[in-house]
Amino acid sequence: MNRGLYKEEPQLVYYRLIALWVLCEAMIGGIIHGLRIPVSGLIVGSCAVICISLIAFYNHVKGAILKATLIVAIFKMMLSPQAPPPAYIAVFFQGFMGEILFWKRRLYPVACILLGILALLESGLQRILVLTIVYGNDLWRSVNDFISKLVKQKQGTNYSLIIGGVYVLLHLVAGVIAGWWASVLPKEIEQWSGEEGNRVLEVAASIDTPARGKRKRSIKTGLLITWIILVLLYAQSYFNLGTPLLPASTSLKILLRSLIIVFTWYFIVGPLLRQLLHAWLQKKQIHSQAEIQSVLMLLPSTEALIRSSWKQSRVKRGIKRLGEWGKLVIVNALGAEQVSPGDSIYILTGPIQTGKTSSLQQWAENREDVYGILTPVINGKRVFLNVRTGEQWPMEASGTDKEFIIVGKYNFSKIGFDKAAEIIRASIQAPGWLVIDEIGPLELKGEGFNAILKKVISNRKGKTLLVVRDKAEMPVKVKRAFGIEKSMQVNSVKLLAE
Repeated sequence: MNRGLYKEEPQLVYYRLIALWVLCEAMIGGIIHGLRIPVSGLIVGSCAVICISLIAFYNHVKGAILKATLIVAIFKMMLSPQAPPPAYIAVFFQGFMGEILFWKRRLYPVACILLGILALLESGLQRILVLTIVYGNDLWRSVNDFISKLVKQKQGTNYSLIIGGVYVLLHLVAGVIAGWWASVLPKEIEQWSGEEGNRVLEVAASIDTPARGKRKRSIKTGLLITWIILVLLYAQSYFNLGTPLLPASTSLKILLRSLIIVFTWYFIVGPLLRQLLHAWLQKKQIHSQAEIQSVLMLLPSTEALIRSSWKQSRVKRGIKRLGEWGKLVIVNALGAEQVSPGDSIYILTGPIQTGKTSSLQQWAENREDVYGILTPVINGKRVFLNVRTGEQWPMEASGTDKEFIIVGKYNFSKIGFDKAAEIIRASIQAPGWLVIDEIGPLELKGEGFNAILKKVISNRKGKTLLVVRDKAEMPVKVKRAFGIEKSMQVNSVKLLAE
């Protein structure tokens, strides 16, 4: 397996793939809804298979898939708190089977196809099982009688079995296709990365997941339509309107059974199971804060990438558009195309206490495409500030800190720097601007933001803004130390390229 296609940190690729999986659960159903395709479950399930397979390909750590599954379930709880327990069952089943099939990371193509078959079959069988539980076997007998009368066939034929078989077969075929595509995808990505036209040209980050509402409405609409049909069949039989398609007793029995089961599920069983599941996930969430934060930082840019890729793929139609869209998403999400260091790096310079950080704060407040770390002085103490969320935490060490970074007479918090570096790491491929405030003597000594800045320079394709004090030729020293001589140096935020 060639995992060397991407020079960037494997952990970052891992988090990106988790973010893609999260958004598959949260918003892709809405995109498929735009195509008027009534099998969004097939697409969402196939996307999960692809994400799990790529996680297995790029991350050989045992347990990585289960860990990713747990994170996806936690985000599902956060983004779709009303999602029913069967939705979580599908996610955990996919992740558990992925962990088993890719345990030794051998026979990768076979494992991908088996995962696709099992994951999609579970989805299809789960739906049939739910219908049987809600409406009972009377539903299938009624389907047989209804179709027999429509086609005026006296000899009974098990049409419901044929319909169910075709439905399951559709999922089986989709699983084989999804698994096969996942198995060849790594080689395809390597080829696509060298082709022109596979870069998303316009990315505008935003948080909006209308797919959740549409999916809930579609579920409720499906139940409502089924009940209306049953009521009409009951009325037709009861009032003798033409030749009865179904006996009144059968229609009424199915209707009452479904009402009782659905109401019991929605008001008693479902909420109870959901509450227990959420309580368990919340406990797990406490132990996965670092991973959740990393994925959370990637969600806006990943969602923006999905939307922009969908827009850019409009030159294709139907199934070809889905293929083009998937190619654009994966190639750009994994960062296949590298840029030369310094091509999009800006250095904001100025003497100490001349308002560099303050001007950047004002500049960032009016934009939606600025990520990274600022270090303003608040109440006489310098703090770290997450540009995207506004979260603040101490930069200077306190009496409880066990590890310090000493610069002259100042003691800085090692934990504070590590948290800031993690936010920068998660924003490396964010659209727009990535700000790092500031780079100076600490980084030249190999501490502070030294390690993360090297990763930013090696991997980032968007614009990067470094804040450097204009003292003792510091901008020149920083450029030489990090190999960014081509960077553009400015002394005012107003001079930054838009």
